[in-house]
Amino acid sequence: MHFSKIKIPQNIKDKKTTLIKTGIFSAIAACWSVILIGTFLTIK
Repeated sequence: MHFSKIKIPQNIKDKKTTLIKTGIFSAIAACWSVILIGTFLTIK
């Protein structure tokens, strides 16, 4: 019984860190894509 109480918060914490890492990566990718698309449109 004690093991399941430890496992559930750890599982939530793992999913939370995965979500945060995914959010940061997608935000950085969106910023760089806007910069690159703006650069290519300006050059043409």
